[in-house]
Amino acid sequence: MDAIGKLYSSVVVVTMNYNNTINGITVAWITRVSINPKLIAISIGKTRFSHELLNKSKYFGVCVLKKNQKNIAELFGTRSGKNYNKFENVDFIFSERNLPIIKNSLAYIECEIIDSFDAGDHTLFVGKVLEEKLFDDDSPLLFGDHRILEGK
Repeated sequence: MDAIGKLYSSVVVVTMNYNNTINGITVAWITRVSINPKLIAISIGKTRFSHELLNKSKYFGVCVLKKNQKNIAELFGTRSGKNYNKFENVDFIFSERNLPIIKNSLAYIECEIIDSFDAGDHTLFVGKVLEEKLFDDDSPLLFGDHRILEGK
């Protein structure tokens, strides 16, 4: 047990589309960084295929998962989109900017990448919020104590 593990956050799937290659990655390291303008930051491991795509992309989407969507978090967090279409058996639609939105997610946020920063073995991508939609008022799936915490 450590103090860092006590920093809880919502579990999301960050989505991207670069040259018609769609992908998504489960992320728990996400935070708001500005109110005006609305900015959020996501932390993506440098060895991930999603990192490669985000470095080339102009936009990313954020699908906030509901407390009962651990299976979606596991799907997007355990396989590489380089060799596997994670969306193959997932119900989704495309946003106006052609980013995948997972149906039945709690909320969706669409961002324009405005900056990125080196952060050790990760990169912080800062996104300006362009669209946000709340689909449900349920509780989000949480990450804390170094694991996904299923809701009841």
